[in-house]
Amino acid sequence: MKKPSMQDPRFSFREDLPCPYIDDGRTASLEFILPAEGFAGSFHKFLAAGYRRLGSVLYRNICHGCSSCHPLRLETEKFRASKSQRRTLRKNLDVSVEYHTPSVTRGKVDLYRGYVSSKHPADGEEDCSDYRTTLSGLHLGYAGSIEMDYFLGEDLIAVGIVDEGEDALSSAYFYYDTGHLHRRLGVFSILQEISLARSMGKKYYYLGFCVEETPKMSYKKFFRPNQIYENGGWMDFMVR
Repeated sequence: MKKPSMQDPRFSFREDLPCPYIDDGRTASLEFILPAEGFAGSFHKFLAAGYRRLGSVLYRNICHGCSSCHPLRLETEKFRASKSQRRTLRKNLDVSVEYHTPSVTRGKVDLYRGYVSSKHPADGEEDCSDYRTTLSGLHLGYAGSIEMDYFLGEDLIAVGIVDEGEDALSSAYFYYDTGHLHRRLGVFSILQEISLARSMGKKYYYLGFCVEETPKMSYKKFFRPNQIYENGGWMDFMVR
């Protein structure tokens, strides 16, 4: 069998669509690839080239005339939590985390539906089957994914999906009960994922896109020191 490589995708295409991050009418251009079977062994190379995963498809931004979205990563052993991040850890000492093979259940569908209805009200009119289909695309599609379930007592309050590569762990998606905003669960989940990456001996942790113009995406830059992917390579990111 021919060894899969980044240069040997089964299928690739490009799509232009309204920018999902900045609502000013600009257009985003995305490159999608369906990698060759058994690509898990080279997944870390895709991460290092700025790709993200959705289901069994990989994608990255190739927008012309706009450089607002940057893939962000950090070296796990160099990371040091800030005072604010340490406070978030203390605030969530009563939250437990369990690790599983990803799966879609009614409880997770209900949690995701509440999250979407709160965070993205315009998208909150889908029926249960639509949410299940969407959630399946987030949870499934890559054999190296790990599900992290967050519990407060017996209540599931958040779910995170991370993808394992040879030298890295990548944050794929996170959703939570927005009734717990004061806990800063998004920040807490990143700290837990960095801890998991360290325990697994991974050199890098990928946080996804950092978009400085969008508060929902810019907070990632405060996990330092970090690097952004720009012009085909990784460079130290100076917080502005």
